[in-house]
Amino acid sequence: MVKKLSAVLLSSALVLSLAACGNSNNNANGEATPGSGTNKPASGDKKVIKILHWKQENINKVITEINKKFEEKYPEYKVEYTTTGPDDEFKQAQRARITAGDVDVLADLSGMRLSPKDWTPGAKVPDWQQWIDSGLIADLSNEAFVKNYNANDIAKAGTYKDKVYAIPTGKVAMSGFFYNKEIFEQNGLTVPTTWTEFISVLDTLKAKSIVPIVVAGKDVWPLKLPVFGLQAKILGGGNQQQWIEGVWKGTSAFNDAEAVEVLEKMKTLQDNYIIDGFLGIDYATAPSFFATGKAAMIADGTWDAPTIAAANPDVKFGYFPIPATEDAAKNNSLVGKYDVTWYAAEKGPNKEGALKWLEFFSEPENYTEYVKAAGFLPTQDNIATESDFIDKELAPYMTGDFELAYEIMMINRDNVGEHIAAEGVHTEYLAPGGEFKTAKELADVQQKEWEAAAPK
Repeated sequence: MVKKLSAVLLSSALVLSLAACGNSNNNANGEATPGSGTNKPASGDKKVIKILHWKQENINKVITEINKKFEEKYPEYKVEYTTTGPDDEFKQAQRARITAGDVDVLADLSGMRLSPKDWTPGAKVPDWQQWIDSGLIADLSNEAFVKNYNANDIAKAGTYKDKVYAIPTGKVAMSGFFYNKEIFEQNGLTVPTTWTEFISVLDTLKAKSIVPIVVAGKDVWPLKLPVFGLQAKILGGGNQQQWIEGVWKGTSAFNDAEAVEVLEKMKTLQDNYIIDGFLGIDYATAPSFFATGKAAMIADGTWDAPTIAAANPDVKFGYFPIPATEDAAKNNSLVGKYDVTWYAAEKGPNKEGALKWLEFFSEPENYTEYVKAAGFLPTQDNIATESDFIDKELAPYMTGDFELAYEIMMINRDNVGEHIAAEGVHTEYLAPGGEFKTAKELADVQQKEWEAAAPK
């Protein structure tokens, strides 16, 4: 009864939000979207399929092309593809339109994650789970197109209570560094496989007045990327799921030796090897520092390879995972997340059209064009991306089971303090940019915030 009442209240509030927005949503071309906020067809007698996504130029462009092909094959349909700004703006649009029944296909980021477990009392229930529990998301379990995707990826990022509710369209790795191959070769350097080797490479570059690493610290979240690799290999002795469960049960803590080691190693990089003034460098600018040779490495996700190549087509680069420990074998894999994920609305204006569109999108020919444009690691098997970076550079690090990043696995307590909010470890709070002089000081505050947020 409480869940139903909460859903009704949430729905009512968000419908009002949607009404206030009116027709302010834009399509992928930045134009006013016909019919936004209403279930009436926008194109005469054609059956309209409403798709909601965030603005991301490379993906918006390829989805627009897929939509054109879909309309050519199925002239009885018209696709209304709406995009908004990312992050909070998109989340607001998501909540408003799914609860108002004003969307058919809904994008989401990172798959179906952070669902409470039996060992997470009081944990916040994510939006996607609330939508499914409220009957707003369609069950895709019996749809034939689901079989086009890798079963393990569907199980990890699209399944809830043994039913398939989502299609994860790609994976990205984000726990490593792009490196300039020419700079490495000119200085007799090879890709490091242990933490000691990594520090040696960094010291060699620094001694030759070469900036070792650039990272977009102004946006804060890029600082988490190398930390994800540290966490995956250090926490729980390399089993971070075990460590996360232990935090909830009281057998591990944010200020235990492993957690402090993660912070200390990132602080070592921030203090000594990341470019001066990194907290003032934004994400749009950082790739140009690397692409033009102003830094030997950049901490970034694999999705940014096309951006780097566009910034300087002549730069020769590779990618390697942060070698977090002294165990080279343990270090030899990348950590990442699922990216764009599709849901079909159970109570949208055109469920039939939503399923038809997902079926068309999932055809290998169309999916291949999408994944190539997006720069994702495919979630369908036997897809040729025609990318040397994906097929050759990343392949040696992607041979095992896909390892998820901490932020995808960590279920946080509700109302935790700022130093552990949003499933992060927030090394921006470490000196010199932050208030804490040592990793242990930050770790102690994080543990206090965790305990303070415990259910009373």
